Amino acid sequence: MRDIKKVAVLGSGVMGATIAAHLANCGIPSIMLDIVPPNLSEEERKDPKKRNGFAEKGKAGLLKSKPAALYSNSLIDMIEIGNFEDHMHRVAECDWIIEVVLEKLDVKKDVFAQVAKHYRPGTIVSTNTSGIPVGKIAEGMPEEMRRNFLGTHFFNPPRYLKLLELIPLPETDPEVVKFMAEFGENVLGKGIVFAKDTPNFVANRIITFAMAYIMHTMVEEDLSVEEIDALTGTNIGHASSATFRTADLVGLDTLQKVLGNVYNGCPNDERRDLMKGPDWFDAMVAKGLLGDKSGSGFYKKTDQKDEKGKKIVLGYDPVAGDYCPLVKPRFECTGAVRNAESLADKLRIMHFSEDKGSKYLFKFFANMLQYAGNRIPEIADDICQLDNACKWGFNWEIGIFETCDVLGFDEVVSRMEALGVDLPPVAKALKESGNKTFYKEENGVRYFFDLASKSYKPVPVNPRELKLVNVKTKAENIVKKLDEASLVDLGDGIVCAEFHCKMNAIGPDIIQILNDGVDLLEEGKFEGMVVGNQGPHFSAGANLMLVLGAAMQQQWDFIENMVRQLQGVGMRMKYCRRPVVGAPHHYTFGGGVEINMHTDRVVLAGETYAGLVEVGVGVIPAGGGTKELLVRALECIPANVQADPMPFVRRAFENIATAKVGTSGLEVIELGYFRPTDIVVPNFDHQLQRAKDVCRSLVIAGYTPPRPPKLYALGESIKAAFRSAVWAMNQAGFASEHDMLIAEHLANVLTGGNRRAGTPMTEQEVLDLECEAFVSLCGTEKTQQRIQHMLATGKPLRN
Repeated sequence: MRDIKKVAVLGSGVMGATIAAHLANCGIPSIMLDIVPPNLSEEERKDPKKRNGFAEKGKAGLLKSKPAALYSNSLIDMIEIGNFEDHMHRVAECDWIIEVVLEKLDVKKDVFAQVAKHYRPGTIVSTNTSGIPVGKIAEGMPEEMRRNFLGTHFFNPPRYLKLLELIPLPETDPEVVKFMAEFGENVLGKGIVFAKDTPNFVANRIITFAMAYIMHTMVEEDLSVEEIDALTGTNIGHASSATFRTADLVGLDTLQKVLGNVYNGCPNDERRDLMKGPDWFDAMVAKGLLGDKSGSGFYKKTDQKDEKGKKIVLGYDPVAGDYCPLVKPRFECTGAVRNAESLADKLRIMHFSEDKGSKYLFKFFANMLQYAGNRIPEIADDICQLDNACKWGFNWEIGIFETCDVLGFDEVVSRMEALGVDLPPVAKALKESGNKTFYKEENGVRYFFDLASKSYKPVPVNPRELKLVNVKTKAENIVKKLDEASLVDLGDGIVCAEFHCKMNAIGPDIIQILNDGVDLLEEGKFEGMVVGNQGPHFSAGANLMLVLGAAMQQQWDFIENMVRQLQGVGMRMKYCRRPVVGAPHHYTFGGGVEINMHTDRVVLAGETYAGLVEVGVGVIPAGGGTKELLVRALECIPANVQADPMPFVRRAFENIATAKVGTSGLEVIELGYFRPTDIVVPNFDHQLQRAKDVCRSLVIAGYTPPRPPKLYALGESIKAAFRSAVWAMNQAGFASEHDMLIAEHLANVLTGGNRRAGTPMTEQEVLDLECEAFVSLCGTEKTQQRIQHMLATGKPLRN
């Protein structure tokens, strides 16, 4: 049975290093090799550290990379380093060898020739090329290597972009392809697209056409770079970097190269003429205007600042051949879309309005639909592969064919015909079949229209994936539904408390659903509960609008009741006689963290950004978060051991006082918000099923509720130490007077109020101190100012 226990990463540039980092994120150690730096002196060539210089630099860069490539810098030691001359023999230790060297065919072939000398039969070998035909790279390989060889194309940055394209050779063992697909999805958290061995494969082939089409048509349509980006970004469910900001990130020289891949490698492409960039684009590259790497591309930051203190950015004018001030786009569609409540509404407004921008956008979409459809089966076999490649490779919310379904197939066809844009074969087949959508859902199963069979086939689903939207297609699975939260039967005796409101801000509905869920567990109607959802974020915390409104009207009893309700449901979950499992993901702040802290086990998505950030709005955590950090701090001291609690409690104080946020599931655990026994899942699509499995395992193991912790007051000396630290920060200009007041309340809660050191305390007594502090701070003008500022800007105010 195959298994990957160690990987050899050949190449330590940006992609090689970040692939090694993501392997570490997923628990896979690697050895990263690169060439010995040229031009070393004779003395330097004897120094192993100098010989490993390139790999050492690549590894060191991971500790400073932004966004972070590693879940935590503590994982860095999972990456060994070496060089091709001294350590290539170590590839024999590895179960997978991935090449990530320069995008030059001769360089890649030379590396694989070296690998062949040390190749262990059965080891999987792959190339991360982004466009060179995989078959050409494999020419001359030993037969055994070729059977285990394929393309594995990661997208940059590998931690954050879900797409992994697999490009097998005709002779690649099908079992190898199947294994790598499962490993990529289940272990590395990737979305797998099976690509044909054609230039630029799938995602880059589609995006290459999109970029080429826009560059060739924007001048004749008299559209600026900023207008194109306003049309092709988040308003249509695409990445916020849209078109030209994406090009600047990638690099204009890289874009020129991938355009050339198609122009030179696809003589039969019906739009090949577009794949030679316009003259003005080639001139930009010749001038060294390469994007972010050179400081100037389609956009250019200047040293001048506007009235808000922000650097002035200029946009490139292709006609003038120079930079000019940005002009805010004024299209009817981009104005109207601000009031849209859903992505579907946005798409219809953006594509079907009557202004110049909307008309251009639809023409662009029509050509995209035609081009993508014409690539079946040339680059991939079906629309699922094409849509997934675009979504996972470029952070789109919706694929090309999915967009067509939202816009309405008949309307799209009618408008394409009016523009003289021919339908691609898959759209013609759909029309002739009498169907109206590329995708459909029946009884919780999603189907796609398949060109080869001219019929619908089920969209492939990994058994580790559990989608609430599919579960809820059966009305009997919805146990209870309120406006902002629901209880959903996941089967096997497990109920899910799902939040589904804006940013999943915690209000009365969420508290009610959690209480109702606990009631069902206590009554024996379910055996366990998962607190999870599949929205963009788990929860941004408490509903600040409710808090602010009550504070401004001096409704202190109302605020206290809100706090008591959150505290109460947390304690009910913690001591319920049946298990509760939390499933936080993406933004999980304040009350969202507190809810999960009161569950028995937490299954975190790899991309979880979590922390107790209440000081940013002028209060302290009062839903049990301060209490739970205190509990976790004192748990670090073994039973019957006398030890100074200060080092452990200090971390709790610092986390809350500085609003520390973990930027991955692992880092959140390392900060102490959750426990080392909690689980991190790299694939968000698998999180809910894993949480359900963990909940079932607790049931099967014979779950019993936890015993109350032994808490005690820490006393005045530790409180004074906290006070002194905050005073020093104030004197250094890092903490305001109001920060000092918040910290005083926090120190009071963590140390037990006015109790003498060593006085036993219950959890409820700590919760009482939390509540008192929260209500008191809500009564201050500066806390109310912080809440108002957060609601208005989404950013904290330090006053």
